[in-house]
Amino acid sequence: MFDLTFPQVLSRLIAATIVLTILGVSFAAAARLLGDKGVGYEGRLKPNPILHVDLFAIVSSVFGRVGWIKPLRIDPAECRGGRWAPAIAALAAAVVTLVASKLALLLLPYVASYWPASSAGFVDWTIREIAQIAAWTLAFNVVPLPPFLAGYALQGVAPQAHAFLVKRHFLISIAITALVAVFHKSLPQTPFNALATLFLTGAM
Repeated sequence: MFDLTFPQVLSRLIAATIVLTILGVSFAAAARLLGDKGVGYEGRLKPNPILHVDLFAIVSSVFGRVGWIKPLRIDPAECRGGRWAPAIAALAAAVVTLVASKLALLLLPYVASYWPASSAGFVDWTIREIAQIAAWTLAFNVVPLPPFLAGYALQGVAPQAHAFLVKRHFLISIAITALVAVFHKSLPQTPFNALATLFLTGAM
């Protein structure tokens, strides 16, 4: 983080907020389509970042472009797909977020052509950060543990273990943030880099 300028930090903050809000809303929407009405009662269908974005995930996104959303309670008994409904909704949310990040990149030529020159560079950088943060976030969210999306597969396999970890969301978020902050410069040397590159470019 300390080798980033203030505009770069601000750009990542904005990009992370956008990406994680899309991820959270699409996850809730997928759960609702599968039959869970609780997500609507909790307000998670609203595009309000406060409802979806984990504060520690924002910090982690600034350091290493790695984020996650606040836990979402999904009742498999209410959903089509049964115990696998949370995992199905999580997968749908990941796809929507990836597609949205790709669509954001299509705005770059218009920014270059029509956006005021005084701030065009910042907007261009932020759009590129949206794609980067989406790719790295989705790469890390394949880890099958809460608070990551693949953790909802654990809910289908071992509901009690999943519930145990979700109750410790705060401590786990702190631990992940600390690890990303300390080792963020080494992330390109991890297997997550290949996956993030695949999401970003379509090639490993």
